[in-house]
Amino acid sequence: MSDPTALPNFGPTPTNGGAQPEPETPLSDRVQDALRELGLEPSVDDEGDIAFLFSEQQMFVRCQDDESNVLRVFGQWALEDPVPTDPMERLQVSNDLNVAFNLVKAAVAGDTLLVTSEHILPRGADVRGLLGLALPLVLQGVQLWHQRATGQDPDAQGGPDEATPDAGPQA
Repeated sequence: MSDPTALPNFGPTPTNGGAQPEPETPLSDRVQDALRELGLEPSVDDEGDIAFLFSEQQMFVRCQDDESNVLRVFGQWALEDPVPTDPMERLQVSNDLNVAFNLVKAAVAGDTLLVTSEHILPRGADVRGLLGLALPLVLQGVQLWHQRATGQDPDAQGGPDEATPDAGPQA
């Protein structure tokens, strides 16, 4: 039996007759290029996150520019009426969303909702395609969180593009 605590060795796979592959452009540069291709205007904030507006919402991407190539798409929203003020209710809605969906997760810190979509990118990954999927998923997660928190029936409204959360963007 193998050691369950041992991590597999997924080091770089030699190509070109055993030669090491060419280093990729840093992930943060590829993300900024992809956002520009999507018609967005990225900038780097004081914390090193890539900031931009998407569907009139302030969004961010945080990149791990190392071998892990982790990309985190996220936004933060101030919670206001009609969202319940009870912290346990807010956390329960976050937990329900986290259990229901694999690609987005939600957390509440004080009066702020954080919704993220995190990805580990393989070498040569299509960053633009990933962002094209992850950005709307984060906003849909915000919408579903808000609908569940306020007791709205998600099926009573139109699709995710027709309703927006009442909570405003927060940097």
